[in-house]
Amino acid sequence: MSATGFLRQHAETALALGLGLLATLASLFLPPWQALERRGLDALTVLAAPGESSQPIVLVAINEESFEALKLRWPWPRGTHAELLDRLALGGAAVVAFDVLLADASDPKEDEAFAASIRRAGNVVLAADFTYAETQSARLWKRTEPLALFTDAGAVSGLATVPLDPDQFVRAIPGEPDAFWRQVVKILQVRVPSLAVPPLPEAGAMIRYLGATGVHPVVPYHLVLAASPEELKGAFEGRIVIVGRDLRAAPELGMAQADLFATPFIAEAGGLQSGIRIHATIVENALTGAAIRPARPLAMLLANLTAALAAVAVFRRARPLVAAAAMVALAASVFGLAWAAFAHAGTWLPFAAPVAVVFVAWLAHLLRAYFAERARREEVKRAFSLYVAPTVVDQLLADPKRLALGGEVREITIMFTDLKGFTGISEKMPPDVVSRVLTEHFTAMTDIILAHGGTVIQFIGDAIMAFWGAPLDDPDHRLHAVQAAVEMQRGMAKLRGELAAQGMPELHMRIGLNTGRAVVGNMGSRRRFAYSALGDCVNLASRLEGTNKAYGTRILIAGETAKGVGEAVALRRVDLVRVAGKTEAVEIFAPADDPAFAAAGDRPLAAPGPREEDGSIALEKL
Repeated sequence: MSATGFLRQHAETALALGLGLLATLASLFLPPWQALERRGLDALTVLAAPGESSQPIVLVAINEESFEALKLRWPWPRGTHAELLDRLALGGAAVVAFDVLLADASDPKEDEAFAASIRRAGNVVLAADFTYAETQSARLWKRTEPLALFTDAGAVSGLATVPLDPDQFVRAIPGEPDAFWRQVVKILQVRVPSLAVPPLPEAGAMIRYLGATGVHPVVPYHLVLAASPEELKGAFEGRIVIVGRDLRAAPELGMAQADLFATPFIAEAGGLQSGIRIHATIVENALTGAAIRPARPLAMLLANLTAALAAVAVFRRARPLVAAAAMVALAASVFGLAWAAFAHAGTWLPFAAPVAVVFVAWLAHLLRAYFAERARREEVKRAFSLYVAPTVVDQLLADPKRLALGGEVREITIMFTDLKGFTGISEKMPPDVVSRVLTEHFTAMTDIILAHGGTVIQFIGDAIMAFWGAPLDDPDHRLHAVQAAVEMQRGMAKLRGELAAQGMPELHMRIGLNTGRAVVGNMGSRRRFAYSALGDCVNLASRLEGTNKAYGTRILIAGETAKGVGEAVALRRVDLVRVAGKTEAVEIFAPADDPAFAAAGDRPLAAPGPREEDGSIALEKL
């Protein structure tokens, strides 16, 4: 072997080793690459899912059907839960786990009835959870336990919080010593001493999902209450029963209460999965030993180094077309190995890194071949410069600036809207009707906002956020925002008439407007961002929307916004308000034709409550 050949061979080996090491470090420490590997885990999960359950697990679902049948508002009475528990005990359930946070006291008779049913059953697990708490000095998550009356009656508390990955997917098994699933398994072992349970999942274990939906049998809550003793025994005898919400679209509950999560089967399932389905899967993983173990860093390093060395060896003498085919074959082999480890050994071996190593090695081979061929010619530099045109370079340099996060400080007028009492109204309508009504409302309001030069930023539930003055300059953004608000209320009157003709309840909208300096631009993360605004002025606009409740008004306008209206829209002063933490009070106004003024006559609309020396009232008091 010539000296040149020896150096080339060892250089290629060094490149392979370097690629393997870099790929391993990226998989372990680089968040974007970790996100890619998690997507690879999702693909393995979907492909290797058995599609069926092997364990006696039944879900009792608090679903739309049960809401409709029982005619109950959330939270449901504890006496109803007591009746359910007694019937499950009659059916011979081995364990009954409530994935419902029952932390606060309710009607004493209802609570005592549920406690008594817990004593009779002797096999109950109740959910604990982390709830968000906000005080004057701190914002924090605190653990919330079930009501002491229930644990004193014999219920076991289990932490039902599921860990979320940075992309908000649920992939990991909770590792807490008193995790919800652990408590279910412990009670099951006590109730069924002969049960052989494999070693429980270790910390860091991943969920082996069984399928998209319908893996575990589901019985609607209200059907359990109506079932005969024979039906109960047939459905629940000797089974693990998990009770909780299983909602697809429930106006009765907000999103925070719906207990829905993203899983690798989000596409196949047509949306999010309920917490009880996830807990059922974790319990099954524990009982079957099917949980997925992440590969150790050393195993990942060996896989990446092997892929890199194999790629370099195969590509060394291959022609371009042969090298391309070999690259595809090696990548497929890496994926096949990862799938076999996942499906048959219960090990997650990240495969994006070794596949990337193969691909980079192939690209390196192509580049080496390219430069080797062009090196025979004197015009290599000119040819390469022509290939990478200056205009292309300029565009590539410009794009990152366009996509850069952050923004610029601008003076804008912000609008927040909300539908009065829409949550209560929506409870009386089917989900499809709710969706149609909101669509008609948003369409009508958006058309008006856009017609007045505004920018619709987002829809939040039944609320709208918009602003004027960005991204295009608008020296009259105050006036245009106020004019839009007035026309939007006229549009709401027309929409109310149209909905009334369809037998729909009346809808009323509240609007808050404020003007100030804010940071406007792309906000979010490097993977997901949206055009929005940040600043104190945004908060005040949102607060003013809600403050309409205190004054009976439909539109409240901050003084800074009112300055730019002039005589174009007649305004009347409403009050002087103060935001917590601010030294200066803010005057607020409303259109002179607001129905609240008609009712009050010449009297001011000042809200009752304690006031500061300057006559202002704190928004927090309203």
